[in-house]
Amino acid sequence: MKILNQLVYLKKVELLPENGLLLKFDNLPIWKNNRFNIYFTDRHHDYYEGIFIYFKKNILNYHLLLQSHIGEQLYIEISNQNLNVWYAEYFDHIEDRNTVDHLEEIEILNYNFEKLEKTSQDWKEEYQELEKTYLDLLSKK
Repeated sequence: MKILNQLVYLKKVELLPENGLLLKFDNLPIWKNNRFNIYFTDRHHDYYEGIFIYFKKNILNYHLLLQSHIGEQLYIEISNQNLNVWYAEYFDHIEDRNTVDHLEEIEILNYNFEKLEKTSQDWKEEYQELEKTYLDLLSKK
């Protein structure tokens, strides 16, 4: 089993030409989730971990499934040209490990891992989401 990503929060899912998806991972949670950040690092990274995956079959269903998991803590595993997606929050306990529904043993053609620098627009969107969450919480008092 080879886990590709160390950063666990799925932030973006983008369609790529030739039946591919780009998954971008970060260590910052999506602010509107009411969960604790169980993934601790020394600093907030200025890059995404990008996983470019090219599938054998039509990817539209996988695209929608992965889009629905944005904000979740996930690990991506590739083994023998098969993709598995694991819930990271349960991964440390072998008996609790769960793959994400309908996202296991998917045949792929190829994959690539890259660190992708965050743009100023990425940081701006992150800040705006944090500000919106803060103002929403403030208005509930």
